[in-house]
Amino acid sequence: MKIAVHITSFHGDNYKERIIFLKKIIKNYQIISKKIDIFIHTNKVSKILESKNVKLILHDLENKNPFYLSWLSRPMIEKQKDKYDCFIYSEDDILFSKKNFEYWLKYKEICLKNNHNLGFIRIEKKNEEIFSTDLIKKINYFLKIDNKVFAVNDVNSYCAFWIYDKKEFIKFTQSKFWNFTWKGKNIHAFYGIREMSAIGWHGKNMSRYKHTLIPMTKNKLDRDSYILHLTNNHALSNHPVGFGSIKKNDITEKKLIDIHLKKKEPIFLKFLKYKFRKFFNI
Repeated sequence: MKIAVHITSFHGDNYKERIIFLKKIIKNYQIISKKIDIFIHTNKVSKILESKNVKLILHDLENKNPFYLSWLSRPMIEKQKDKYDCFIYSEDDILFSKKNFEYWLKYKEICLKNNHNLGFIRIEKKNEEIFSTDLIKKINYFLKIDNKVFAVNDVNSYCAFWIYDKKEFIKFTQSKFWNFTWKGKNIHAFYGIREMSAIGWHGKNMSRYKHTLIPMTKNKLDRDSYILHLTNNHALSNHPVGFGSIKKNDITEKKLIDIHLKKKEPIFLKFLKYKFRKFFNI
């Protein structure tokens, strides 16, 4: 497979830390395949990162909100839609591994065939323990497909990156969520500016997928679904909303409920979540 990886990396006062992260991330991607091209979208050029298959794309962010950097890669990615078989977008602190990629290859088809998104879980380390980065409550539901059990992540499917094969990516570029407009009030903008880009096509208020699924083996989430969040800023900061507070072994309830038995969310509750969506942002 020919793989295109696009990484957003804003370089401010902490740019030295970001460079360290990027070196680790690039090394991991290069292990996955020799047919991989990595594009780093940034506001400050650092030649130390460039190599044969790593290219820096400089964007002028003077007098602009740096969060919009996450959207500036999209015109270039879209132009590449016929050149690659797999497309990955990521923030610059997501350590994607070869095992993560093989996990995606193994389960993406069964999920897509049934209109589901294959999920990942970001994790962080704190005091020798591992925590979920993005979940503020436990996963409570499961779904069976061809006798395979999947946990249903209806809590928060955000993981600061997305990955799609060529066919799915082209469909994504043709959707209203690709060239997204922020003008006026928009019920689809459940996330912040940066997060709305990094969620891809599987966020809340998007209708492409029924659910985000994570395969389970012996009542445990597939170990290759976990992705390390290098910044560790949620678990270490005692986040007020609760991000980074659930231990890895407690991500799912001990006894999951069939998703088909889940009660539909009342319309008034959906309205309240929209009205106060800033409190739910990542």
